[in-house]
Amino acid sequence: MPRQKKQHLKKRSDGYFVCRYKEQWFYSMDEEDCLAQREEFKRLEKLKLGAPPTIAEYSASWIKRAYPAVSASTMGGLRIHLRKLTDLYGDLPVTSLKPSQIKSVYSSAYLGLSDSYIKAGKQLFCALFDAIVADGYLRTNPAREKAAKPHRGTTGGHRQITQEERTWIETLCTDHRAHPAVITMLYAGIRPQEMKAVLIERDVDFKAETITLHEFAHIQDSNHYQLTEKGKTDQAARTIPLFPPLKKALSGRKGRLITSTKGKQVTIQAWRSAWESYVVCMETAINGCPKRWYGRTREHKAILDAGGQLPPWRSFTVVPYDLRHSFCCMCRDADPPVELHTCVRWMGHNDAKMIMRIYDEASDDRSEKEAERIKKTLFRSGNGSGENLVQCTNVDK
Repeated sequence: MPRQKKQHLKKRSDGYFVCRYKEQWFYSMDEEDCLAQREEFKRLEKLKLGAPPTIAEYSASWIKRAYPAVSASTMGGLRIHLRKLTDLYGDLPVTSLKPSQIKSVYSSAYLGLSDSYIKAGKQLFCALFDAIVADGYLRTNPAREKAAKPHRGTTGGHRQITQEERTWIETLCTDHRAHPAVITMLYAGIRPQEMKAVLIERDVDFKAETITLHEFAHIQDSNHYQLTEKGKTDQAARTIPLFPPLKKALSGRKGRLITSTKGKQVTIQAWRSAWESYVVCMETAINGCPKRWYGRTREHKAILDAGGQLPPWRSFTVVPYDLRHSFCCMCRDADPPVELHTCVRWMGHNDAKMIMRIYDEASDDRSEKEAERIKKTLFRSGNGSGENLVQCTNVDK
C-alpha cells in the first residue's frame, strides 16, 4: 500500500483552517480536525452513492481512530498486520471480503510465525471488521467466521541451553559479528530488543563491572527499529553485573553489540541474516564442515568406504530468547541461588510472577542439589535422625 503524502492547510488570519471538497467547505481551529471532517464527508457520500470504500482506504483511516494514543513503535506493528491484509485485498471494497479470503491472508503472510503473533493479527482483523459492521457496510464480521480461523503457529518453548551449548557459544565462532550480542544475552539476560540498543562505550563500565541499559529498540516499520528511552516494562532501565565471561568477550570492543554488515544501525532483516549466519557458523564448527559437505568430504568418504558410519549431524537449535531464559535459570541454579527480587531486577520485570511462571524452572542440577540438601537435613550421619524417622514411622503403623 503506497504511502500518501500528508496534506497541510494554511492557517487563516482568523485562526481557522479551511479545506474544500466539491462545493462543500470545512472549517476548524485544528488542522487535523478540518481534514477529518472532509474525509468523513467523503465517506458518507460514498455510502449514500452506494460506493463503499476499499479495504485500504477504510483501514488507513480506521487505524488512527481506533488507536489514537499508542506509541509510534506500537502503531508500526499494527500497520504491519494491516499491510498483510491490504497487500492482498486492499483494492477490494469493504463489502466484498469473504472469510475464505481472510483465511488466505493467514496461510500466505503468517506461515511459520508464532502462535501469539498470528493471534495478534486475528485480533486486529476482527476489530477492523467489527468497525466495518458497525458502520453498516457488512451484516456480519467475516474475520470471526469459522471459515476464517487461522492455522496454529509455533508455540512456546524457550528453554535452558545445555552446558555443552554454553561451551560452544563461549569458544566457537568468537570472531562472528553476532558473537558480542549472543554472549551478552546469555550472561546479562537482556532481551533481544534491548541488546540491539546497547552501545559498549556508553553502557558497559569495565571498571565497575556493570552494564546499564539506557536505550531500547522498538519496531518502527516492517524493517527498521526506533531507539527510545522507554523499555518494555517500568523496570527495563537497569544495571546488571558484568560477569567474567562477558567482560572477557567485550573487552577491547566498541560500538553497538550488533550492526549491519556495513556497520550501520541493524535492521530487522539484518538481524535475521546475522542470526542465520551465526547458526551456520556454529554448526560448521561443531561438525567440522558445512552441512552441504556432510558426507562428501575426503574424511567422510574414507569412513564410508571403510564400512564405518558417520557421526550424526549436530544442529545448533538455540534461539535468541533461549539465552535470556538460560541466564535466569543459571541465576536460580547458583549455589546459593540468586535472591528472587534481585533476579527480578536484573531481568527487568515489574514483579516476580514472570520469573516464577516461565523462567524459574526446576533444572536437573537444581533437583539434584535439593535432593542432596534434604538428605543431609533428614539423614545426618551419626546423629540418629535416620533411626528416629524409622521409629516414628513404626509408631504410626
